[in-house]
Amino acid sequence: MKVCIVVEGCYPYVTGGVSSWVHGLIQSFPKLEFIILAIISNRSLSGKFTYELPENVSEVHELYLEDADWNRKGRRRCRLSKAEYQAFRSLVRNRRVEWETVFRMFQEKPISLDKFLMGEDFLKIVRESYDMYYSQLVFSDFLWTIRSVYLPLLFALKMKLPKADLYHCVATGYAGVLGSMAKVLYGSRLLISEHGIYTREREEELLRADWVQGVYKNIWIDQFKKMSKLAYDK
Repeated sequence: MKVCIVVEGCYPYVTGGVSSWVHGLIQSFPKLEFIILAIISNRSLSGKFTYELPENVSEVHELYLEDADWNRKGRRRCRLSKAEYQAFRSLVRNRRVEWETVFRMFQEKPISLDKFLMGEDFLKIVRESYDMYYSQLVFSDFLWTIRSVYLPLLFALKMKLPKADLYHCVATGYAGVLGSMAKVLYGSRLLISEHGIYTREREEELLRADWVQGVYKNIWIDQFKKMSKLAYDK
């Protein structure tokens, strides 16, 4: 049996309670093969482990939430189908999200994230949300904020996932998105372990943060809530 442990901002890069728990869990099942799917901020942290990986860890894959849109050469400007447009529109407007369509859209089409976020479809979707809920704000500020909110999620949606029998996410958030996407694409099983409620922790951080102000705090909080709800639903 192959188990993919999906972690964000901890094992095997940072020591601490959750990291020690993951390390001990892997050691407790020496006959199982484990893959680590680690979500970290950027490539400067790549491979800088503070733990010696157990022998039953066969692979480590990394997702960088702060990255560049690699291999863009030759990609055409992306236009969405009607179903893809409606699915991404529901995601931005926080309605019932057709996640499977969103997953397949970014997994199966050669989409440049830069071109998508600067494209006509994305602009139209954001404009609709702005006109409906946020017209009191400066539109240019709103547009660039929404781009920054969605870019890390899109990096997650574009990642080519390693195949496993079970995906064990040690949080919801971006880890839960990856585990949920694997379940949809591969028919695998999904397990969520909460070591503190992810959405509550992100909300508390955002409420204290100086880099985001006013209603934009709520937009970021809603983003983390919808990702966590996805994981709970799956």
